[in-house]
Amino acid sequence: MTNIIATIWPAINSEEQLINCYENGIRILRFNFPHYTKETVAKDVKTIRRVEKRIGKKFELLLDTEWPQVRTWVVKTPISYILWERFRIVSEEKKRGDRDLLCDYASLIQDAKIGTIIKIDSGLFDVKVVEKWSKSLVVEALMSFTVGSRRHINTPGIHYKLPTITAKDFDDILFAIQNKFSYIAVSFTRSKKDIQILRDFLKKNKGDQIKIIAKIENQEGIDDIENIIQVSDVIMIARGDLWTELPLETIPAHQIYIIKRCKIQNTPVIVATQMLESMINNPVPTRAEVSDIFYAVREGAEYVMLSWETAIGKYPIACIKVMNKIIIEAEK
Repeated sequence: MTNIIATIWPAINSEEQLINCYENGIRILRFNFPHYTKETVAKDVKTIRRVEKRIGKKFELLLDTEWPQVRTWVVKTPISYILWERFRIVSEEKKRGDRDLLCDYASLIQDAKIGTIIKIDSGLFDVKVVEKWSKSLVVEALMSFTVGSRRHINTPGIHYKLPTITAKDFDDILFAIQNKFSYIAVSFTRSKKDIQILRDFLKKNKGDQIKIIAKIENQEGIDDIENIIQVSDVIMIARGDLWTELPLETIPAHQIYIIKRCKIQNTPVIVATQMLESMINNPVPTRAEVSDIFYAVREGAEYVMLSWETAIGKYPIACIKVMNKIIIEAEK
């Protein structure tokens, strides 16, 4: 049977809610570490352990690593750009003008080319590089948009000169070992080497019982998918960043292909992101969301995952119940 992974906090944060989760089939609880401090997680883990004693059952805990994300810098007030407006992207504070966008990844200036499409705020704002200078890029807005602080930057086709697992990630992973987590999800897995590095670290630190989930989120991960499947315990098709890195119309085909390859190698697979996105604010899902979950189950996914729906949504338990109904119907 296909199982549900639920992301918790802050929408799910009480003992009664956690008991309700268990009663509705949740066995794996996900902590998305880009949005956590270890102190907060430690408190939540204590709450989970109290619940386990009350119900006499165990949850499995999943740590999702942060990865060295490329973002815009902090701005006092959001900047509104209009269609076809030209402005600069710079990587040095002292070089920034009033309408320039500051990026925290210096190599972007070097790596981008004329014609490169840069996706800002998780793909909501696309700009095109039209001029390139030693310390800046001149880009053209392909739509009107307002950019706030610390917005994601994605650059399809550009290989970031950054480690997949950072020093902070390794520190978080040590915390996971100490607190008996069951899974580590490696964000933006690019090759089997990333998984091998983590497996060696876990073994060295007495955490080799923890299962490794490779998150497929970019073209590099797709290109090495056969090898990544071979060395991973679980594969996650993380469609959120995947659709900013690849043409969105190709994502369903990649999902089908990855699930098939995982089946051949007997590796469990998770389908994740926006499965019940509308239920963050609405008590019922869209027809498209129901179909999305239904076909993920029919394709053979061992897990489907709830992210913002149960982390910050208004109806976290309702989401779980809806997803369960769809899974049961798909498996008939």
